[in-house]
Amino acid sequence: MELSNALLVAMMFVVLLTMAIGSIVTALAITVDRRSHLKFDKLHTSWMLLLLLVCFNLFWHVLDILSIEEWVFLEFLYIVGGAVIVLFASHVLVPDAASGSSSDMRRYYYEVAPQFFVFVALLQAWVFGVDLMFGGGFTAGSALNAVVGLIALALATTKSPGIHQAGTAAAWLVFVASLVLQSLKTAS
Repeated sequence: MELSNALLVAMMFVVLLTMAIGSIVTALAITVDRRSHLKFDKLHTSWMLLLLLVCFNLFWHVLDILSIEEWVFLEFLYIVGGAVIVLFASHVLVPDAASGSSSDMRRYYYEVAPQFFVFVALLQAWVFGVDLMFGGGFTAGSALNAVVGLIALALATTKSPGIHQAGTAAAWLVFVASLVLQSLKTAS
């Protein structure tokens, strides 16, 4: 059996994304478990859901990885780097239930926000690089990624609840807009 480089790149990408997805889904299951000592927080849970949807969206693009016949090691590292960023972001966002130190999710969210949102901003820069790498150049989707990157940087530098609520709502709107753009692109 002969394995292509594209399949190997896709497999590594999927494994890393799957680890992030598993972490997020497990944390969400704990959040909805009434026996859990964790106190539900809308902002924290909203970002866990959004990150989960980002993971699913990235997973959907594995077909793009498989469509590239020739890979070089630096391209492999760059593509896998995006999945690593998502995995790191999920690890930061998901509390360590075993330690019990994060029973107040609102406090936990603000403690990890600077680090988490730096990863979100890095992910947006990575996506822009992928667009350039695959020859898409600067598109409307790239502009939306830039907006999310700016939102993430703003949220990384403040603890203002109002700004976090507005930034979270804006990030959801941008994510929905990007899905609409993707659907329109697929339909045409």
